[in-house]
Amino acid sequence: MSRAHTVDAEEPQTATAFTIPLHLLVGATGEESSTGALHVAAAIARRSGASVRVLTVSTPFPHGVGVADVTTPPMLDEENRRAALSAIKAKLETLPDTNEWNVHALVGWPAEAMVDAAERWPASLVVLGRGEHHAWDRLFGPETAIAVARHSRAPVLAVPSSARTIPSRVLAAIDFTRSSVNAAKLAARLMSPTGTLTLAHVSAFDDRGAAEGSLADLYDTGVADKLDDCRREIHLETGRCIETVVLTGEVVGQLVEYAGRERCDLIAVGGHHLGLIDRILLGSVRSGLLRSALCSVLIGAQQAEAA
Repeated sequence: MSRAHTVDAEEPQTATAFTIPLHLLVGATGEESSTGALHVAAAIARRSGASVRVLTVSTPFPHGVGVADVTTPPMLDEENRRAALSAIKAKLETLPDTNEWNVHALVGWPAEAMVDAAERWPASLVVLGRGEHHAWDRLFGPETAIAVARHSRAPVLAVPSSARTIPSRVLAAIDFTRSSVNAAKLAARLMSPTGTLTLAHVSAFDDRGAAEGSLADLYDTGVADKLDDCRREIHLETGRCIETVVLTGEVVGQLVEYAGRERCDLIAVGGHHLGLIDRILLGSVRSGLLRSALCSVLIGAQQAEAA
């Protein structure tokens, strides 16, 4: 079940200076499922003047397996790498504003290759295509984006094939950690200046009929106040139109249901801490969103553990 209330949004004001990602690393193939990621990356780059690198990955031929002809596994790997490079270049030729992009192809495992490339550049944002027909998904299932988000220090934006431009209706999950607030700020900066950002907190309490002064009532009042604090902070930095909502129930289900009902084109959630406990307990929310959300999903940057 869900319970929601909203707070009136302030009128958009002139945003204070902010920096949106300047180095975009796009993981893509020449297939249709990468089209959305490439379009969104191009839209972000147009607004920010960001430099863009596209990485496509050809998985290695099993070197321990014999082949019938004289072609050796290393030769097959190189042929496959060149074919992957040609496919993504052909794809980019059909898209506007991609002439200056750097395109690379290598042999390896997609998640590991993306994380390593993002670290070496370093990337400000990793953009990935997602969908059941994606070449990487056929090899790894939907776990490729999850693995990249789990290990990348940069934020990760997973984009469905149908996306064509920057988001205009964004839902940001807020648990009042700095990580979740930072992810909401990044989402606000990536979205259309005329769009709407909704800050959502999912509560375990259902306060319908709760007595005044009860634990549920006090929690609900505190949540509303803290959401308003977050709204003011993010609005001050970004100038975006911001609403707030409180949902009740299971986190992933409530966020996905609300996003679908309100036609959100992006769900943002904070990145995990580097500690094991956070990866186990909170990582399930991020993984669940990447598996089940129909819209784009933004996973914030990793956060250092508190001392």
